[in-house]
Amino acid sequence: MKMALVALLLVLLVVGCATTNRKGLIAAGYAPEYVDGYVDGYSAGCNTIGHPFYRFTRDTARYKEDTRYKKGWEDGFAIARTDYAAVW
Repeated sequence: MKMALVALLLVLLVVGCATTNRKGLIAAGYAPEYVDGYVDGYSAGCNTIGHPFYRFTRDTARYKEDTRYKKGWEDGFAIARTDYAAVW
């Protein structure tokens, strides 16, 4: 029973932040700059909330200069924090 609980917690930890689908976002009509920011922001959001398999990622120059990248990063960051927090 104890092993099952540990396994379940490990699965929840791993799937707490779903992967982002770059091709799917572009196919849905999002600009590549937005998608780049979204993917980076999603990774950063998962990392910030404590997911061990993601890293904090942000292209600082693009974040300052590219409004699409910045918007994507902020959206991805917010969604990731919500996704992961919902598991816990």
